[in-house]
Parts: sequence; structure tokens; C-alpha cells
Amino acid sequence: MPAEVTRRLAEFAVSTRFEAMAPEVRAQARMAIIDSIGTVLAGTGQESVGILRDFARGESAAGGATVLGCGMKMTASNAAFVNAAAAHALDYDNISLTVSGFVTTPILFALLGVAEEEGGVCGRDLLEAFIVGYEFEAAVARGLGVYHYANGWHSTATLSHFGATVAVARLLKFDVERMRHAIGITASEVSGLRTMVGNMLKAFHVAKAARNGITAARLAQRGFTGHTAVMEADWGFCNAVNGKGHYDLDAMLSNLGDPYDLVNPGLVIKVYPCCGLIHSALDGVLDLMHKHGIAAGQVRRARLAVHELVPPTMKNDDPRTGYQGKFSTPFCVATALSEGSVRLRHFTDARVTDPAIREIMSRVEMVVHPDLHGYDMFLQKEFSDVRLELTDGRTVEQRVMRINNRGSMGRPVSSAELREKYADCVSGYADQPAAMKAFSLIENLEALSDVREITALLR
Repeated sequence: MPAEVTRRLAEFAVSTRFEAMAPEVRAQARMAIIDSIGTVLAGTGQESVGILRDFARGESAAGGATVLGCGMKMTASNAAFVNAAAAHALDYDNISLTVSGFVTTPILFALLGVAEEEGGVCGRDLLEAFIVGYEFEAAVARGLGVYHYANGWHSTATLSHFGATVAVARLLKFDVERMRHAIGITASEVSGLRTMVGNMLKAFHVAKAARNGITAARLAQRGFTGHTAVMEADWGFCNAVNGKGHYDLDAMLSNLGDPYDLVNPGLVIKVYPCCGLIHSALDGVLDLMHKHGIAAGQVRRARLAVHELVPPTMKNDDPRTGYQGKFSTPFCVATALSEGSVRLRHFTDARVTDPAIREIMSRVEMVVHPDLHGYDMFLQKEFSDVRLELTDGRTVEQRVMRINNRGSMGRPVSSAELREKYADCVSGYADQPAAMKAFSLIENLEALSDVREITALLR
């Protein structure tokens, strides 16, 4: 077992320089930031976000950080809390295959809150801190492996504490020792269970990771101390959350920045506003429909063969709200079959209970593929087999590797497709020209002298 893992991770977080980050790494980071800015404006009106916003307003004195899309100001930690919840409320923000969850949103909104609070933070510094936090979190995820997620932890909730904390600490220019204390502090904040996926608490998971990341960094900044070897200690983070023998500290240290996780296995921009575990199956359904000119009425049965970890999350066979529909395999597939697409507008309370959709849902079957058991076959080696049995007796089939999902490394979105998604997300925002100007500013983030130019457009 390697010694001083926490120190070496902290050294990476402190010493990695913007100049060492290849253009494609920066480009992926900018795409991630644009994507989450779009989804925050799409999610501000959700009931869960309203509850959390009212809670935070009651807890918070007026501050200098912007709650995007609603004209409010709060302290940095509470603004980050609300903004991160809004960005994740529709389950449409981008994900990391390594983390098995959402990385950008908690990191970004923690950074934006602190950047506004500090004042005068340039786009280059924010981008640098974002990349460092993202890569640090991915390193921790590599060490914990799929076991962490499969054992019941919601990786988004747990690991994003590290990403947000390290990113803020980097923005505040911590040295190695102070960075280690910040990591130790945030390790004691980590929590979040997969059983909460599919209800309001999922947005809270992301929100608290952003807020707690700021708290840990601000405490360390003031001299508050934590365990400085929290990763490798006998009673430390890895043993506590995974148990002895179920993690690999060497994997945390290998490949740090070589390659950057943002590039390989790469950022995943969601093209469907629902749980990412069903995206490869949706790709297969839509590809088969378009290739063979199939309409919903021609499909007698849609059969999906997936990894054993998919059904426990995509478990809602009887959704009653639009949000529950995001975690319903029958509803998502029925939407693809009936609409030829899966868009934000499809996830409404009225639509999930529509008898016509319910009839199509009854034709959808999900099974576990015999080859898709075990952690080593999850995510990067995973696939979905889609078979459409047609009323004329024909059967058409397709296999889609998760790494080749639309929006993933093997099938990335273009700049035009990202702009189209962003425009759809901000279509309800009161000042759409301002929102589109923010898009352009982030496209050239390194040239921005003060990131408050972005938040000023999105109030």
C-alpha cells in the first residue's frame, strides 16, 4: 500500500499549472461549464429547487454571490447550494464515467460562489481550478472503483465533496499542507445513498457537496485542521466507505493528468434529460427507428438487455410525476418510440399518466444480459442490447457500448449540438439574449478578466 497518498494527491492539486493542460482538456472543461450553466437556468423553477432556495434564504444573511435566474444574492456557500440543486434538478447536467456520476455541477457552483465573494477572479484561474478539482475527484473515484457505487453510495454525493473542496482550495491558492487539511475536513462531510436516486434528495446531494466544499476550504483557510492522511489512514476515508480490500490506492495516484479524465474516458454531455444509465439503450432504440423507418405502432415488444446495476436505479415502472419518469425505463423508451426523440418537454406529470403512453410502456421489457454481471463490466466495458420485435414478424437489433453513447467520447456532441441544448435549457429564461451572451463568454473563458461578467448576465 503506497504511503502518503493524501500528500501526493494534494501536491498534484497545488502544483498542476494551466500551461500543462492541453487545449483539448481546456475545451472539454469549457463545454462542461457551459452545459451546467444551461441546466441551472432550466431547473430554477422546479419544486425541489424552490424548497431548497427558501430554506437557504432563511438560513442566510445577504451576501455577494448570485443565485442564478432569480435575482437573489446569498453567501457563497448558500448560493452554491441553490445553484447546484437547480443545475441538477432535471438530471440533465453532464457526467463522468469514472465517477459514475455528476462532477461538474458541484465544482462549478462552489467556484462561482467563491469567485464572486472574492471578486476579481479571472476566467483562466476559474478554469484552472475547475480542471484540478475535476481531475482530483476522478483520481479518488479510480481508487474506489465501481464497488463504491454498487455498494450503495451515491458517488455524485460522496466524491463531489472532494472535487468542490479541492477546486475552491486551488482558487484560494492553498499550499500543500493546507490543501491536505481541507481534504481531511471534507472527508468527514461525505454522505449520500443511492436509494435516494429518483426523488428530491438527489438534487440535495449535489447541492450539499457544493456547499460543503466551500465550508471545508474556508475552514482550512482560517487554520482549522483535519487529518492530513485521510485517504490511507486505517480509520480513514477509504476503509470507512469501501472497507479493507475494496479499494486501490495505487489507482488514485496513477495517470494523474496523463491522460486527463476530462479527455479519456472523457466528459459525457447528456443528450437525454433522464438517468444516464438508460442512454445507451435509448440510442439503440432511436437508431433502429431511424434506420428502419419504424413507428411506435409497429413495435410489438421492445426488449433491452442491460447491466445488472441498471434495473435497481431505473426501477420506476409506474411513474406518477415527470421527475419519476426520468428513472423509468418503460417511460423513457416509450417516449423515444412515440416521439422519435427524448426532450425536456416530454417529462411532465400529465404525460407519464397518459393512457396512450402507458399502453406503449406495457410493451417495454428490461432484462439483465448474461454477460453484464460484475463491476469490471460496468461503465467503460458496458453495453446495452436493444431488440425491437415488430408486428410484421421482423426483429431488428443493435448493441450500443456505453463509451459510444451520444455525448460520450466515442460519439461526442459538436459545438453546434451543445449550443442547441443550451438554447433549449434557457428557453424559459427572462433574458435569453443575456443567456446566449454568457454562452459566448464561457467559450472564451480564458480571456475573461472577471467571471462576475457571466453571473451578472444570469441574475
